Amino acid sequence: MAETVSVAEALQKTLNDEATERSALEGVVASAYEGLGVEANPSGSSLRRRVNALYSWVNERLRDALHTRVKKALPVVSSHYVGIDLPVVSEGYVVPDDEEEAREEVQKLSDAREAPGDALAAFFDAEVVLPLGVQDAEKAGP
Repeated sequence: MAETVSVAEALQKTLNDEATERSALEGVVASAYEGLGVEANPSGSSLRRRVNALYSWVNERLRDALHTRVKKALPVVSSHYVGIDLPVVSEGYVVPDDEEEAREEVQKLSDAREAPGDALAAFFDAEVVLPLGVQDAEKAGP
């Protein structure tokens, strides 16, 4: 009988620990929604669905930011090269047909763009605006 009570107490403790952990995770997800300024926290949805929805929202914002920055960078590049054909540039790299040679060429181009890429990215830093909650958290530090 004592063993049964002990097992029941252990199971109850495990259940309580799991409930506490879930509650903490729900709080983190709610804070993430609030901090990022996302209005649609689908309450009543499973925790997994809320996390997936948040992930999708963040992914969409990152994609939008990338597209916006590329669209802003192309005019900067074209201002340095009179007559540059932006539609052709937008088709991607011009590389050899051989796969290995193409990979090596892309690596060389990637290596060469590091410092200038950082400088161009810094040019747009002032335009990056994070949601208020995220900015406040960054100012507070770790």
